[in-house]
Amino acid sequence: MTTTVVTALAAALVALVATAPTSGAAFRSTGAATSAAFAARASFGLMQTAPCFSRDGSGGCTAAIGVTQGEHVAVSPDGAHVYTASKALSAVAAFTREPAGGALTQLASPNACVTNGSITGCTTVVGLGGGVFDLAVSPDGKHVYATGYTSDAVAAFSRHPTTGVLTQLAAPNRCVTSGSITGCSAAVGLNGANGITISPDGAHVYVASYDASSLAVFARDATTGALTQLAGTAGCVTDTSAPISGCATARGLRNPYFLHATLDGTGVYVAGYGSNAISAFVRNPGTGAVTQPAAPNACVYNSASTAIAGCTAATGLLGTYHVQVAADGTTVYAAGYDGNTLAAFGRDPATGVLTAIGCHYNSGSTAVAGCTSTLALAAPTGVAVSPDGRSVFVSAFTSGAVAMFRRDPGTGLLTQRPGTDGCIAAAVAGCTTGSGLSQPLGLTASHDGRDVYVVGGNYSGQGAGWVTALNVNH
Repeated sequence: MTTTVVTALAAALVALVATAPTSGAAFRSTGAATSAAFAARASFGLMQTAPCFSRDGSGGCTAAIGVTQGEHVAVSPDGAHVYTASKALSAVAAFTREPAGGALTQLASPNACVTNGSITGCTTVVGLGGGVFDLAVSPDGKHVYATGYTSDAVAAFSRHPTTGVLTQLAAPNRCVTSGSITGCSAAVGLNGANGITISPDGAHVYVASYDASSLAVFARDATTGALTQLAGTAGCVTDTSAPISGCATARGLRNPYFLHATLDGTGVYVAGYGSNAISAFVRNPGTGAVTQPAAPNACVYNSASTAIAGCTAATGLLGTYHVQVAADGTTVYAAGYDGNTLAAFGRDPATGVLTAIGCHYNSGSTAVAGCTSTLALAAPTGVAVSPDGRSVFVSAFTSGAVAMFRRDPGTGLLTQRPGTDGCIAAAVAGCTTGSGLSQPLGLTASHDGRDVYVVGGNYSGQGAGWVTALNVNH
């Protein structure tokens, strides 16, 4: 992670045993129903049938490589492969996915992972130095992009549609970087590259960089996979408190982590950890350029934190870490890592403006006025919305859990599922018990709506990391 949160998580490690978007926990239907049929199901439970994976085969899991301190995870659009981001090993691990059950099998050597270092069974590449915090698969499934934190870079790979093997693009398109890496192209605003998202048309790639407090914008060549930064101020936006020459400025963008582009192609939302805010952007679908809504709607910030001019105060955004937009584009959800909260906002698809509609806080933590007490939500790190819009899943680092909510498609409001259906955890009273769930850092839902993959495990000594498959029992 980046400096501030790495320090926070390191402290958490000493206190308990850390970091968010790389293991794979699959929430799977035991029947043959499609995701469209899931809407009719009033409740569900979780069970664990597929083997989990861990760095060293501990915890009753199968050994896997390149998964230490998993930060995030992505599923290919065809559902055939799963890729995980390792912060500790500067690696992207690759797995085949069994469509019927969601189980994973790691690719064979030398394609088990790509890494900036040297790992037996993996291929050495450039641009992933200092750890991979996030990765994204293009909507056409042809390419995979991953951020390298101290490389100040985004590494680009072609993806084999059948085998899932990743091959780094040839020079000068191996990566785009604000540093100096042989075979890569120069870019502005990638210092401490963290989060990455791709527009639904596959035409543009957006990168949030923690150290630069910036959002960088790139055009993507759908044939070659090459990235080219937009010209002038359209290619880079930085927080007003940390301007960069040649970039536009925005509010609520201090020390960002993750971000998400809306499926309608009209918006991008960034979790500004240092601003305790969600920075909102309207996207031009033709050019890919982004601009903020006019004051007071440029961002929403935590009401108990320092006010941000041009933005609106809201509850539950202390340490905003991750942000996710529902597929229908009407609701945005944000994980407040430092506040142990999950905040919900209604979104106006026409303007991109956010309006607070609800908030949840961890039941064992300090109460947050205006928020609902919720089980297993301590230090939330990732949010995933099911494709049918009926469920929301949240990984919680300190809880060692995944909390589950029903989502009202009409209002976007969330209700934690009753009893043990409301969460699955390594050891939280009231939750379903699962293995391979220590310190989850990130999660995502498969495109068919049948599985959710979760990664996690911070490093201590030789390191820790895991990928787990959980099944949804409808």
